[in-house]
Amino acid sequence: MASAPAHIEDLLNSDDRYEVSSLEVLESFLDEQMKNGTYFLDANLAILKLFLLYPKETKEEVLKNILLKALMAFPAPDFSLCMYQIPEKYHASVKDVIDLAQQLEMAKFKTFWKLAAETKLLKDMKDWEAAVHTFIAGVVSATYRSIKSDELLEILSMSAPDLEKLMKANGWTRSKEDKSVVIVNTETFKPKKQEVKEPANMTLEQYTTMFVASSFQA
Repeated sequence: MASAPAHIEDLLNSDDRYEVSSLEVLESFLDEQMKNGTYFLDANLAILKLFLLYPKETKEEVLKNILLKALMAFPAPDFSLCMYQIPEKYHASVKDVIDLAQQLEMAKFKTFWKLAAETKLLKDMKDWEAAVHTFIAGVVSATYRSIKSDELLEILSMSAPDLEKLMKANGWTRSKEDKSVVIVNTETFKPKKQEVKEPANMTLEQYTTMFVASSFQA
């Protein structure tokens, strides 16, 4: 991850990070992250800390923007780290973002895209779709050996040309026997000489729960 601008790093490494006057600078930096597609968790956590210190300064839109940026870091635990800093009385106000996170955690990707289309703040956030595509692609690669391209198009909510680009980026290929099938994990096709395991009959939802949970232990 790239370093934050020098003036932000200086602020975070000084006592000024606990001064209410720093909110203007940090909130402006959050706006830049939304517009530029960058992400700096420490700076955003500093905002949440200041909101705890100065409750009257809390802004619901800022809370949502911080959570949306953290959501795009899945499967990293950033979203939970941010939620821990938000008082329960504000949870109802950010419920739409919490709902988005729950859909990703439960691998309910189609529902996620539907809710995302109704989330106005995402319209001002750059590159969020790419971040979600990366997360979903990781889940798919670790869950399946192969998958129908039509299903991929649905859970990724993208066009056929964009799917081809994603396949190339992830090293996925089409089956020689059936071009409608995409091979997403070649490792599972390699025979194991010593150890034979029973096939894992986990659902996509079950895998994603494990996938996200494991990130907390990393």
